[in-house]
Amino acid sequence: MSLPAESKITISMPSTAFQQMCNYVAIAETKSPAESLRKLVLHTLLTFEEEKASSVQDVADILKTMFGVEAPNHQVQEALDQLTSDGQVYKPMGTNYVLTPEARAKVKLRIEQASELQDRVKMQWMAEMIRRFPDVDAELAWAALQDYLAKAFVRHGIQVVVFLDPAVELPTEHATSLSTLLAEVVKARFDLSYREGARHAISDFLAKAGEYPERAQFIAECADGAANYFSLSVSPEVAVRFREKLSPFMLFCDTNFLFGVLDLHVHPLVEVSHKLLDVIAQHKLPIELRYHEATLQELQVSISRYGDMLRRNKWPQALSRAATTSPFMSGIELKYHKKNAETGIDVDAFLRPYQHVDVLLNERQIIVYRPPTDRLTERATLETEYKDFLTRLPKEKPYELIAHDVAVLDCVRSFRSNAQSTIEAGALLVTCDYALYRFDSKASRNAKSLASVVLPNVLWQILRPFIPASKDFDRSFAETFAIPEFRTIGSGASRACSKMLALLAAYKDFREETAARLLSNDMLIDQLRSAENDEQFHAQVESAIATENQALLEERAALARRVEVLESEKSRAEKELEEKKKAEAEIAAKVKDKEEEVERLSTSKSDAEAKAKNVFSKLKEIEAAKGVAEKATMQEAEARKKAERAAHLYAVVAALGVSTVLIIGFEMLVYGLPWNWLKNHTNSFGLQAGVSGAIISFMLGLFRPRWRKVWWLVILIALAAVIITLVGGPSSLGTPTPKAP
Repeated sequence: MSLPAESKITISMPSTAFQQMCNYVAIAETKSPAESLRKLVLHTLLTFEEEKASSVQDVADILKTMFGVEAPNHQVQEALDQLTSDGQVYKPMGTNYVLTPEARAKVKLRIEQASELQDRVKMQWMAEMIRRFPDVDAELAWAALQDYLAKAFVRHGIQVVVFLDPAVELPTEHATSLSTLLAEVVKARFDLSYREGARHAISDFLAKAGEYPERAQFIAECADGAANYFSLSVSPEVAVRFREKLSPFMLFCDTNFLFGVLDLHVHPLVEVSHKLLDVIAQHKLPIELRYHEATLQELQVSISRYGDMLRRNKWPQALSRAATTSPFMSGIELKYHKKNAETGIDVDAFLRPYQHVDVLLNERQIIVYRPPTDRLTERATLETEYKDFLTRLPKEKPYELIAHDVAVLDCVRSFRSNAQSTIEAGALLVTCDYALYRFDSKASRNAKSLASVVLPNVLWQILRPFIPASKDFDRSFAETFAIPEFRTIGSGASRACSKMLALLAAYKDFREETAARLLSNDMLIDQLRSAENDEQFHAQVESAIATENQALLEERAALARRVEVLESEKSRAEKELEEKKKAEAEIAAKVKDKEEEVERLSTSKSDAEAKAKNVFSKLKEIEAAKGVAEKATMQEAEARKKAERAAHLYAVVAALGVSTVLIIGFEMLVYGLPWNWLKNHTNSFGLQAGVSGAIISFMLGLFRPRWRKVWWLVILIALAAVIITLVGGPSSLGTPTPKAP
C-alpha cells in the first residue's frame, strides 16, 4: 500500500557535512523510520538550540535545511508528541522546544563519544599513513578521506533503501562506483604527483579495517547511521515487515563471490565470503545457499582457462612478486602468483584442490541448482536489455559472461514472489559485479518491482538487525566497503596484463623492478587493451620495456652519482668523526680530571659537613643547656624576689610592731612618771609625736638596712625639731616679760 505524496518523507542531499550526520550514531540503534525521525529531532533540538524552535514548522524547517529531510508537519508533530510523552522534550512556559536535562545529557554524551571515536581513528590512521606515505600531506589526506567516506556512505544508505523499497525517490549517487568516487575526491584534493599515494592510503583505510577494532566500529556506525537516515523515506509497512523477522529465502552466489569461498580471490573478498557463511551457520539464519549450474560451468571454465594460461610459462618467484603489485591481475592469477612468490609452487599443485569445485562448495552447504530449460523467451529478452545497458555504460564483457549473468538473474527472478518486502520475495543474488547490480536496480525501478541483486555490504546491512552485535561482526561488515567493483574475468585490462606477464616470462632473468613498474602502469595497460594484433602488442611492450630500462639506467646513473656524493660525504663525515673523537677524548680526559677534583672536593665537603654537623650538634646541646640554665636562673631570681619581698614585709611589720611597743612604753612613762614639765609643755604633743616618729624611723632603719640612711636622717631631723621645741622661743631665754600697766 502506497502512501499519499503529502504523507511521505523525502530525502535530498543534506547541506551540512554528511560525516557529521553519520556521527549521530544514536539513530543507528533505531527500529523504525519513526524512531529514526525522533532521534534526529532530538539531535536537531540539541545541535541547533540557538535557533529557538518554538513550533512544528520551525523544527521541520531545520530538518529540511540542515539534514535534507523533508518530513510532513504531522509526522514531525507526532515525533515531538512522543518525545514529550516520554519525558525527553518539553516547552518551558510555552516557549521553545528544549530537551530535558536527562535527555540532553544522554544525547550530548553519545555525540561526544562518537566524536572522540573519530578523533582516535584519525590519529591512528594518520600515524600509519605518515609512516607508509611520508610525502602525502596527512591533514589533506584526512580531509580527502572524509569526503570519500561521506560519498561512500551516502551511496551505501541509498543502495540499502532502494533495495528495500524501489519506489522511494532518492538522489542517484548510488549509481556511481566507489572507484569513480575515490578518483574524483583524490583529483579534487591532490596534485598529480601525490594522487597515487593518496589513493592507496584512502583505500587501505577500508581494506585494513579488520586490523583495527575502533576503525571497524567507526565504519559500521557510519554505515548504520547512513542506512537509517535514508530509511526515513521508506514506507512504514515495508520498514515494519523488514524489522519483524527474517523470512526464509534462497541466496544465489555469483561466480566472483564463490571465488572468495574457494580462496581463489584476494583479501578482503575471501574473508567476507567466509564470514558470511559462518554467520549464516552460527545464527541459524533461514537462508539456503545456492549457485546456478551456469555458475558451476563458469567456475570450471575459468579455472581451466587460467590453468592453461599459467602452464604456458615458467614463473620465477621474482616475476610473481612483480605480478602481485599489479591492480589488473585476475583473482586466480593473482592468487597463484602470491603463492608462487612465497613458496615457489607448481601450477598443477596450486590448481589440484580445485578440480572438483562442486564438492568443495557442497562441503560449505552451497548446493548447485539446475533449473528447467523452459524460460528461453524470458532469458532472450533479458539478454537484449542487459547488452543494451552494458553498451551505454560502456562496459566490456564477453558474451559467455553476459549469458551467465542473464541465466542466473532470470533464475533468481523466477523464484521471486510479489511480496511487499524484497527479503520476503524468496530469492536473492549476491554479487560483487557492480554492472550487474546496477542493471538489476535500474530495471527494477523502471518496472516498479523489487530488486533481485544485492551487493555484499548491502546484504550485511540487511542482516545486521537479525544478528547480535559484536566487534567481530562490525569488523566483517566494515570490510565489505573495501571490496572493489569486481573486474570481469577476461576483461580487457586483465587480458592485457596476463598477456604482458606471459611475454615477460619469456625473457631470461627479467628484472623484477622493471616488471613491477610495467604491470602497474595504468597508461600502458590502456594502450595494450587497444592493440589490434599481437605484433602491435609486442611492439608496445618492447617499447615500454626499453623506456623503463632507459629510465632505470638513468635512475641508476643518478643513484651512482648520488652514491659518489654520499661516499664523499661519508669520508668527510668519517674524518670529522675522527677529529670529533679526538676532541671528545681530550674533553673526556679533562672531564675525568675535573671529576677527580670534584670527587676530592666532595670528600672534603663531606668531612666539613660531618664536622659542621658535630659542631651544630654540640651547639644545639649548649643551646639546650643554656636554655635550662636561663630557666633555672629565672626561677631562682623569681624565688629570690619573692623571698626579698617576704623579708621586706616581715622587716617592716617587725619594725612597726617594735616601734608600737616602744611608743606605748614611752607614753606610759610620760604619763606614769612625774614629768610635769613635759606634760605641761606648750608643745607637749609635738614633742611626744616627734619622739614617736624618731622611734619608728629608728626601727625601720634598724630592720631595713637599705632604708637606714633615709630613716635615720629623718630621726636626726626629728631630734632637731624636738630640741628646737624644747629650747622654745625668746621667753625661755630670759627676755623680761613686759609688765602690765
